[in-house]
Amino acid sequence: MGTGSPIRASLCVVLLLAASCGDGSSPATSSSTSPVDPDLDDDGLDGEETPDIVAGQILFVNHCVVELTLLSDRAPLATLEPTRGRYRLAISPLPVGSPNIIQPFPNVTDAQCPAAYCDGWTALGGVPGKTQREGWMWQGDNVTYAAYCNPNLSGRNICAMQKNCCGSGMVQDGTFGTTWEFTPGHGGGNDFVDLSTNFGTGPRTPPSLCGPGVNPDNCVTKAANIFFNVPVRWSSSSDCSCTTNGTMVASRQCLEADCPDAYQYPTDDKQCACSASPSRGYLVEFCPSGSSMPDPPVRTE
Repeated sequence: MGTGSPIRASLCVVLLLAASCGDGSSPATSSSTSPVDPDLDDDGLDGEETPDIVAGQILFVNHCVVELTLLSDRAPLATLEPTRGRYRLAISPLPVGSPNIIQPFPNVTDAQCPAAYCDGWTALGGVPGKTQREGWMWQGDNVTYAAYCNPNLSGRNICAMQKNCCGSGMVQDGTFGTTWEFTPGHGGGNDFVDLSTNFGTGPRTPPSLCGPGVNPDNCVTKAANIFFNVPVRWSSSSDCSCTTNGTMVASRQCLEADCPDAYQYPTDDKQCACSASPSRGYLVEFCPSGSSMPDPPVRTE
């Protein structure tokens, strides 16, 4: 856990938020959407090229074959078109020391993901909070469900009725999905960056459940989700010091739910400290080279 950084507190908040069950409402809105430079939305590069990291900016790139919506702290940030969508975010207007949790959600049609599909994700065990979510529920035969379904609603025999588990009506509420977390330090101190999935130490060994005698800073609720749906890689223009061991790297990635570069429980030590300066920039790629999303399900009825 990074000493003096607020970002792990944001993870704990997200894990607790995952306990609430989706109700078919629209995505949550926020009064503090991340500042954006409107002149930096698209660099015009071909989708096959690797864009340059630009000082003072975060560039989000979508290499996935499906459109992605990005949320920042559960509020809409941007929509990235398939295979080449790009969005630039200026770092300097972001509040110093304020964590930003960025999550991608794939947008598919009802034909690509029929309403009844996510009711088949029965590995989840039904209503959130009845069975603790474990890593294997996001692996093997479950990977397509994990990519395209809202786990707070799926596997409960309500998807076909409410039509909000995936497809055009999917509830994108920020309580699930791959998380890239960024706390800016600007010219003084460090930017803190990490990935989080909440996978646990093994497919059937999830994080500790909160309760009597359990460290409240290192536990999750029974309904806490695995935070993975879209592969991601982040990189920076110069090395960052990652974990308390001071490992120096310029990039980290999470291509599967059990990725070793991500926090797998709240006190897992995977945070990176990047010296903050006007010359530093970041690149966040979804479905980077060497990874892909599973094909969307298709209508069968």
